[in-house]
Amino acid sequence: MLFRRLCSFLGLSLASAFAAPLAPLPRDASILSYPALLPQPIDAPARVLLVSDSPETVRLPGVLYRDTVQGTARVLAYHVNALPGQQSARLLVVATNAGPQEATLTLTRLGSATTQQPDPLIGQQTLLRYFASGPLAPRRIAAGGSRTLYDSGPLPAGQVVSVMLDAEASSAVQISVYLLGADSRPGPETAVLEPDGLHQRGTFPEADRRWQVRLPVPTLDSASRLMFSGPSDPPLVGVDALTGRPQELRGNFGVLYDLTVEGAAGTLLAASARGGPYQGALLVQDGGGDTGSALPRRAPLLIGRDRALTDSAQPEAIWRVKTDALRLLFVAANGSNLPLALVFYPPGR
Repeated sequence: MLFRRLCSFLGLSLASAFAAPLAPLPRDASILSYPALLPQPIDAPARVLLVSDSPETVRLPGVLYRDTVQGTARVLAYHVNALPGQQSARLLVVATNAGPQEATLTLTRLGSATTQQPDPLIGQQTLLRYFASGPLAPRRIAAGGSRTLYDSGPLPAGQVVSVMLDAEASSAVQISVYLLGADSRPGPETAVLEPDGLHQRGTFPEADRRWQVRLPVPTLDSASRLMFSGPSDPPLVGVDALTGRPQELRGNFGVLYDLTVEGAAGTLLAASARGGPYQGALLVQDGGGDTGSALPRRAPLLIGRDRALTDSAQPEAIWRVKTDALRLLFVAANGSNLPLALVFYPPGR
Protein backbone atom coordinates (compact mmCIF):
# COMPACT_ATOMS: atom_id res chain seq x y z
CA MET A 1 0.00 0.00 0.00
CA LEU A 2 2.80 2.43 0.90
CA PHE A 3 4.61 1.66 -2.36
CA ARG A 4 1.42 2.38 -4.34
CA ARG A 5 0.96 5.69 -2.50
CA LEU A 6 4.58 6.63 -3.24
CA CYS A 7 4.17 5.91 -6.97
CA SER A 8 0.95 7.95 -7.01
CA PHE A 9 2.69 10.80 -5.14
CA LEU A 10 5.41 10.92 -7.80
CA GLY A 11 3.07 10.46 -10.75
CA LEU A 12 4.73 7.17 -11.77
CA SER A 13 3.27 3.84 -12.89
CA LEU A 14 3.82 0.75 -10.78
CA ALA A 15 5.34 -1.06 -13.75
CA SER A 16 7.99 1.49 -14.65
CA ALA A 17 8.67 3.49 -11.50
CA PHE A 18 11.35 1.44 -9.77
CA ALA A 19 13.37 -1.74 -10.06
CA ALA A 20 11.39 -4.84 -9.11
CA PRO A 21 11.82 -5.96 -5.49
CA LEU A 22 14.34 -8.72 -4.83
CA ALA A 23 13.86 -11.75 -2.63
CA PRO A 24 14.26 -11.02 1.09
CA LEU A 25 17.67 -11.68 2.58
CA PRO A 26 18.21 -13.82 5.67
CA ARG A 27 19.23 -12.11 8.89
CA ASP A 28 22.90 -11.20 9.03
CA ALA A 29 24.46 -10.10 12.31
CA SER A 30 27.98 -10.13 10.82
CA ILE A 31 27.78 -7.01 8.65
CA LEU A 32 30.22 -4.98 10.72
CA SER A 33 32.73 -7.82 10.53
CA TYR A 34 32.95 -7.59 6.72
CA PRO A 35 35.94 -5.68 5.29
CA ALA A 36 35.23 -1.96 5.07
CA LEU A 37 35.76 -0.52 1.61
CA LEU A 38 38.04 2.51 1.55
CA PRO A 39 36.86 4.97 -1.12
CA GLN A 40 39.44 6.90 -3.09
CA PRO A 41 38.46 10.57 -3.46
CA ILE A 42 38.32 12.02 -6.98
CA ASP A 43 38.23 15.73 -7.79
CA ALA A 44 34.65 16.98 -7.67
CA PRO A 45 33.10 20.25 -8.83
CA ALA A 46 33.14 22.99 -6.21
CA ARG A 47 29.69 23.35 -4.66
CA VAL A 48 28.66 25.06 -1.44
CA LEU A 49 25.91 23.64 0.77
CA LEU A 50 23.53 25.77 2.85
CA VAL A 51 21.86 23.72 5.58
CA SER A 52 18.78 25.05 7.40
CA ASP A 53 17.73 22.68 10.20
CA SER A 54 17.95 24.87 13.31
CA PRO A 55 15.59 25.76 14.82
CA GLU A 56 14.12 22.52 13.51
CA THR A 57 10.83 23.10 15.29
CA VAL A 58 10.00 26.70 14.42
CA ARG A 59 8.01 28.49 17.14
CA LEU A 60 8.32 32.05 15.81
CA PRO A 61 8.22 33.40 12.24
CA GLY A 62 11.48 34.64 10.81
CA VAL A 63 14.69 34.01 8.89
CA LEU A 64 15.89 30.45 9.45
CA TYR A 65 19.17 30.78 7.56
CA ARG A 66 20.86 33.16 5.14
CA ASP A 67 24.16 33.47 3.29
CA THR A 68 25.57 34.81 0.03
CA VAL A 69 26.69 32.39 -2.69
CA GLN A 70 28.12 32.55 -6.19
CA GLY A 71 28.47 29.73 -8.68
CA THR A 72 27.00 26.34 -7.79
CA ALA A 73 25.15 25.88 -4.52
CA ARG A 74 22.79 23.44 -2.80
CA VAL A 75 20.15 24.33 -0.21
CA LEU A 76 18.80 21.76 2.24
CA ALA A 77 16.00 22.70 4.64
CA TYR A 78 14.04 20.60 7.13
CA HIS A 79 11.60 22.22 9.57
CA VAL A 80 8.42 21.72 11.57
CA ASN A 81 5.70 24.37 11.76
CA ALA A 82 5.07 25.13 15.44
CA LEU A 83 4.01 28.77 15.09
CA PRO A 84 1.81 30.02 17.94
CA GLY A 85 -1.96 29.73 17.76
CA GLN A 86 -1.92 26.62 15.54
CA GLN A 87 -1.51 28.90 12.53
CA SER A 88 -0.58 27.78 9.05
CA ALA A 89 2.86 28.70 7.72
CA ARG A 90 4.92 28.75 4.54
CA LEU A 91 8.55 27.79 4.01
CA LEU A 92 10.22 30.03 1.44
CA VAL A 93 13.64 29.95 -0.21
CA VAL A 94 14.36 33.36 -1.73
CA ALA A 95 17.29 34.62 -3.82
CA THR A 96 18.13 38.35 -3.59
CA ASN A 97 20.54 40.17 -5.89
CA ALA A 98 22.38 42.72 -3.78
CA GLY A 99 24.82 43.55 -6.59
CA PRO A 100 24.75 46.47 -9.03
CA GLN A 101 24.04 44.35 -12.12
CA GLU A 102 21.44 41.82 -13.19
CA ALA A 103 22.14 38.24 -12.05
CA THR A 104 21.02 34.97 -13.62
CA LEU A 105 20.09 31.99 -11.48
CA THR A 106 19.22 28.50 -12.74
CA LEU A 107 17.58 25.78 -10.68
CA THR A 108 19.18 22.52 -11.82
CA ARG A 109 17.43 20.13 -9.38
CA LEU A 110 14.65 20.44 -6.82
CA GLY A 111 12.85 17.95 -4.59
CA SER A 112 10.48 18.55 -1.69
CA ALA A 113 7.89 16.81 0.46
CA THR A 114 5.73 17.32 3.53
CA THR A 115 4.37 14.95 6.17
CA GLN A 116 1.87 15.44 8.96
CA GLN A 117 4.46 14.48 11.57
CA PRO A 118 8.13 13.44 11.59
CA ASP A 119 8.39 10.38 9.33
CA PRO A 120 11.42 8.95 7.46
CA LEU A 121 9.22 8.75 4.35
CA ILE A 122 9.66 12.51 3.89
CA GLY A 123 13.34 12.10 3.03
CA GLN A 124 12.66 9.33 0.54
CA GLN A 125 10.01 11.42 -1.22
CA THR A 126 12.31 14.46 -1.31
CA LEU A 127 15.17 12.46 -2.85
CA LEU A 128 13.01 10.74 -5.47
CA ARG A 129 11.70 14.10 -6.66
CA TYR A 130 15.20 15.60 -6.50
CA PHE A 131 16.72 12.80 -8.60
CA ALA A 132 13.83 12.93 -11.10
CA SER A 133 14.04 16.70 -11.61
CA GLY A 134 16.01 18.60 -14.21
CA PRO A 135 17.12 22.15 -15.02
CA LEU A 136 14.49 24.85 -15.20
CA ALA A 137 14.67 27.95 -17.36
CA PRO A 138 17.20 30.54 -16.09
CA ARG A 139 15.72 33.26 -13.89
CA ARG A 140 16.90 36.83 -14.18
CA ILE A 141 17.13 38.83 -10.98
CA ALA A 142 17.41 42.59 -11.35
CA ALA A 143 19.83 44.54 -9.17
CA GLY A 144 18.18 44.83 -5.77
CA GLY A 145 15.46 42.37 -6.77
CA SER A 146 14.40 38.99 -5.36
CA ARG A 147 12.98 35.75 -6.77
CA THR A 148 11.30 32.95 -4.86
CA LEU A 149 13.04 29.65 -5.58
CA TYR A 150 10.72 27.51 -3.46
CA ASP A 151 7.34 28.03 -1.78
CA SER A 152 5.96 25.15 0.27
CA GLY A 153 2.39 26.37 0.12
CA PRO A 154 0.33 26.42 3.33
CA LEU A 155 1.68 24.15 6.07
CA PRO A 156 -0.83 23.26 8.82
CA ALA A 157 0.30 23.32 12.43
CA GLY A 158 2.67 20.44 13.14
CA GLN A 159 3.44 19.85 9.45
CA VAL A 160 7.01 18.85 8.55
CA VAL A 161 8.58 20.17 5.34
CA SER A 162 11.75 19.05 3.55
CA VAL A 163 13.33 20.63 0.47
CA MET A 164 16.63 20.20 -1.38
CA LEU A 165 17.56 22.26 -4.42
CA ASP A 166 20.63 22.88 -6.56
CA ALA A 167 21.23 26.25 -8.19
CA GLU A 168 23.81 28.02 -10.33
CA ALA A 169 24.23 31.80 -9.95
CA SER A 170 26.10 34.00 -12.42
CA SER A 171 27.10 36.43 -9.67
CA ALA A 172 26.76 36.82 -5.93
CA VAL A 173 23.20 36.35 -4.63
CA GLN A 174 21.88 36.12 -1.11
CA ILE A 175 19.89 32.96 -0.34
CA SER A 176 17.40 33.23 2.53
CA VAL A 177 15.22 30.52 4.09
CA TYR A 178 12.08 31.75 5.87
CA LEU A 179 9.23 30.23 7.79
CA LEU A 180 6.40 32.75 8.01
CA GLY A 181 2.68 32.86 8.59
CA ALA A 182 0.85 31.55 5.54
CA ASP A 183 -0.33 35.05 4.56
CA SER A 184 2.91 36.89 5.38
CA ARG A 185 5.74 37.89 3.09
CA PRO A 186 9.41 38.47 3.94
CA GLY A 187 10.61 42.02 4.43
CA PRO A 188 13.53 43.97 5.89
CA GLU A 189 11.89 43.81 9.32
CA THR A 190 11.73 39.99 9.38
CA ALA A 191 13.60 38.76 12.45
CA VAL A 192 16.55 36.38 12.28
CA LEU A 193 15.87 33.36 14.51
CA GLU A 194 18.38 31.88 16.93
CA PRO A 195 19.45 28.25 16.43
CA ASP A 196 17.93 25.70 18.80
CA GLY A 197 21.27 24.31 20.02
CA LEU A 198 20.36 20.76 19.03
CA HIS A 199 20.28 20.75 15.24
CA GLN A 200 22.49 22.22 12.58
CA ARG A 201 22.60 25.10 10.18
CA GLY A 202 25.51 26.56 8.30
CA THR A 203 27.41 26.94 5.05
CA PHE A 204 29.70 24.08 4.03
CA PRO A 205 32.08 23.90 1.06
CA GLU A 206 32.77 20.73 -0.94
CA ALA A 207 29.16 19.55 -0.94
CA ASP A 208 29.77 17.00 -3.72
CA ARG A 209 32.00 13.99 -3.06
CA ARG A 210 33.24 11.75 -5.85
CA TRP A 211 34.52 8.37 -4.76
CA GLN A 212 36.05 5.46 -6.57
CA VAL A 213 35.65 2.08 -4.90
CA ARG A 214 37.19 -1.24 -5.93
CA LEU A 215 35.72 -4.42 -4.53
CA PRO A 216 38.12 -7.23 -3.59
CA VAL A 217 38.11 -10.36 -5.74
CA PRO A 218 35.00 -12.14 -4.47
CA THR A 219 34.88 -15.61 -2.99
CA LEU A 220 31.78 -17.67 -2.31
CA ASP A 221 31.60 -16.52 1.31
CA SER A 222 33.00 -12.98 1.08
CA ALA A 223 31.16 -9.70 1.42
CA SER A 224 32.26 -6.11 1.84
CA ARG A 225 30.64 -2.93 3.14
CA LEU A 226 30.72 0.78 2.43
CA MET A 227 29.81 3.01 5.37
CA PHE A 228 28.23 6.44 5.22
CA SER A 229 28.94 8.56 8.29
CA GLY A 230 31.83 6.32 9.29
CA PRO A 231 35.60 6.84 9.67
CA SER A 232 36.09 7.03 5.89
CA ASP A 233 33.36 9.69 5.59
CA PRO A 234 34.39 12.64 7.80
CA PRO A 235 31.88 15.45 8.39
CA LEU A 236 32.07 18.65 6.39
CA VAL A 237 33.35 21.67 8.30
CA GLY A 238 31.75 25.08 7.82
CA VAL A 239 30.35 28.11 9.59
CA ASP A 240 26.99 29.48 10.67
CA ALA A 241 26.96 32.68 8.63
CA LEU A 242 24.41 34.29 10.98
CA THR A 243 26.41 33.77 14.17
CA GLY A 244 29.97 33.23 12.91
CA ARG A 245 30.22 29.98 14.88
CA PRO A 246 32.12 27.05 13.36
CA GLN A 247 30.01 24.04 12.43
CA GLU A 248 30.48 20.33 11.73
CA LEU A 249 27.86 18.71 9.51
CA ARG A 250 27.09 15.53 11.45
CA GLY A 251 25.92 12.87 9.04
CA ASN A 252 26.73 15.00 5.99
CA PHE A 253 23.04 15.43 5.15
CA GLY A 254 22.80 17.28 1.84
CA VAL A 255 26.13 15.99 0.50
CA LEU A 256 25.86 14.28 -2.89
CA TYR A 257 28.06 11.18 -3.20
CA ASP A 258 28.94 10.14 -6.75
CA LEU A 259 30.39 6.62 -6.51
CA THR A 260 32.07 4.57 -9.20
CA VAL A 261 32.32 0.92 -8.13
CA GLU A 262 34.71 -1.46 -9.85
CA GLY A 263 34.60 -5.26 -9.61
CA ALA A 264 30.92 -5.38 -8.64
CA ALA A 265 29.46 -7.41 -11.54
CA GLY A 266 27.24 -10.18 -10.20
CA THR A 267 27.23 -8.92 -6.63
CA LEU A 268 24.06 -8.25 -4.66
CA LEU A 269 23.78 -4.71 -3.31
CA ALA A 270 21.99 -4.42 0.02
CA ALA A 271 21.44 -1.73 2.65
CA SER A 272 21.68 -1.98 6.43
CA ALA A 273 20.53 0.73 8.86
CA ARG A 274 23.13 1.02 11.62
CA GLY A 275 21.93 3.98 13.70
CA GLY A 276 18.13 3.88 13.74
CA PRO A 277 15.27 4.02 11.23
CA TYR A 278 16.38 4.73 7.66
CA GLN A 279 14.28 5.23 4.52
CA GLY A 280 15.77 6.82 1.42
CA ALA A 281 16.72 6.41 -2.22
CA LEU A 282 19.69 6.37 -4.56
CA LEU A 283 20.25 6.38 -8.31
CA VAL A 284 21.94 3.45 -10.03
CA GLN A 285 23.58 3.40 -13.44
CA ASP A 286 24.54 -0.17 -14.26
CA GLY A 287 26.31 -0.20 -17.62
CA GLY A 288 27.07 2.56 -20.09
CA GLY A 289 23.44 3.12 -21.01
CA ASP A 290 24.12 3.58 -24.72
CA THR A 291 25.06 -0.01 -25.55
CA GLY A 292 21.64 -1.09 -26.84
CA SER A 293 20.98 -3.29 -23.81
CA ALA A 294 17.73 -3.30 -21.87
CA LEU A 295 19.45 -1.94 -18.78
CA PRO A 296 18.15 1.44 -17.64
CA ARG A 297 20.59 4.27 -18.00
CA ARG A 298 19.64 5.48 -14.54
CA ALA A 299 17.05 3.99 -12.22
CA PRO A 300 15.93 5.06 -8.75
CA LEU A 301 16.37 2.46 -6.01
CA LEU A 302 14.34 2.58 -2.81
CA ILE A 303 16.05 1.96 0.52
CA GLY A 304 13.19 0.92 2.77
CA ARG A 305 10.74 0.00 0.04
CA ASP A 306 7.63 -0.50 2.18
CA ARG A 307 8.79 0.95 5.49
CA ALA A 308 11.91 2.31 7.12
CA LEU A 309 14.74 -0.12 7.83
CA THR A 310 15.09 -0.51 11.59
CA ASP A 311 16.83 -3.84 12.28
CA SER A 312 20.58 -3.59 11.74
CA ALA A 313 20.78 -7.37 11.39
CA GLN A 314 18.15 -7.46 8.63
CA PRO A 315 19.68 -6.07 5.42
CA GLU A 316 17.45 -5.21 2.48
CA ALA A 317 18.44 -6.35 -1.02
CA ILE A 318 18.11 -3.44 -3.42
CA TRP A 319 19.97 -4.33 -6.68
CA ARG A 320 21.63 -7.25 -8.43
CA VAL A 321 24.61 -5.68 -10.23
CA LYS A 322 24.67 -6.63 -13.91
CA THR A 323 27.88 -5.08 -15.24
CA ASP A 324 31.25 -3.91 -14.03
CA ALA A 325 30.35 -0.30 -14.87
CA LEU A 326 28.39 0.58 -11.72
CA ARG A 327 27.73 4.14 -10.66
CA LEU A 328 25.67 5.19 -7.65
CA LEU A 329 24.39 8.64 -6.65
CA PHE A 330 23.55 8.85 -2.95
CA VAL A 331 22.35 11.55 -0.56
CA ALA A 332 21.54 10.83 3.10
CA ALA A 333 17.77 11.13 3.56
CA ASN A 334 16.24 13.84 5.74
CA GLY A 335 14.40 12.45 8.74
CA SER A 336 16.45 9.23 8.81
CA ASN A 337 19.35 8.10 10.96
CA LEU A 338 22.96 7.29 10.16
CA PRO A 339 25.28 5.43 9.85
CA LEU A 340 24.10 3.45 6.84
CA ALA A 341 25.97 0.49 5.33
CA LEU A 342 25.83 -0.54 1.69
CA VAL A 343 26.75 -4.23 1.58
CA PHE A 344 28.08 -6.02 -1.50
CA TYR A 345 27.31 -9.73 -1.20
CA PRO A 346 29.23 -12.07 -3.52
CA PRO A 347 27.74 -13.60 -6.69
CA GLY A 348 25.47 -16.51 -5.90
CA ARG A 349 24.14 -15.00 -2.67
